[in-house]
Amino acid sequence: MVDGFQIRGTTRLMGIIGDPIAQAKTPATINTIFSAGGVDIACVPIHVPVQELETVWAGLKGMPNLIGFGITLPHKQTALELCDSLDPLVKRVGAVNVVRRERDGSFRGYQFDGKGFVRGLRANSIVIETREVLLLGAGGAAVAIAFALVEAGAKSVTIANRTTEKAQVLADTVNADFGRIVAKVGPAKPTTGQLVINATSLGLNDQDALPLDPDLLRPGMTMAEVIAQPETTRLLAEAAARDVETHSGIHMIKGQVGLIADHMCDIWG
Repeated sequence: MVDGFQIRGTTRLMGIIGDPIAQAKTPATINTIFSAGGVDIACVPIHVPVQELETVWAGLKGMPNLIGFGITLPHKQTALELCDSLDPLVKRVGAVNVVRRERDGSFRGYQFDGKGFVRGLRANSIVIETREVLLLGAGGAAVAIAFALVEAGAKSVTIANRTTEKAQVLADTVNADFGRIVAKVGPAKPTTGQLVINATSLGLNDQDALPLDPDLLRPGMTMAEVIAQPETTRLLAEAAARDVETHSGIHMIKGQVGLIADHMCDIWG
């Protein structure tokens, strides 16, 4: 049994691939949606080490009852080259987080990270419009979130990343796409009232270094995560201890799973 429905020989499969994968929250959340809708689809986590991605990809392609899969760290950008085709939004942000088997059997890449993150913020009444953002990280999720925040009305996005060159590429891409200077590179030092977002993988493990000094956080700021497991990371706990508004990465998952479920069911529901 998976969230109230029975696995049958007719059940279609959806996967979530990543390395690691134990932290994945999407299967439990999206299976609840499939079950509530009476859809004969089950989502399962699939651990895919970096060096095995191409081999596993070929295997997934050869499974006719697998309708697609979500993609988490660290495969969001590597997967671009393996997809048969890409949705225009994926080309725009340079990262894929959902692959769907199309009617012709091909694998097409899609992107829901940014939309899901913004949807999660709005569901929790966190202000985006006219607000300055400090974005920590410049990987696949960060790229999608940067674009989505500007589209949602953020005043500016400052990108802080260990590799400055990568942050600059992201800022230049966003500015070119929107035709104005709205993104820039800067240090991991939040300013008054900012929406601060950890879009790195730092926080998956308790021993991870923090992506910024929590003593720099002040009331009036919002500290948001893309990490959903644990739901309260050490960084969020440090922020809450300083009376800073916090926003767990679980809301990003909840924000996008409904969109992803509908997307899969458009063909396979």
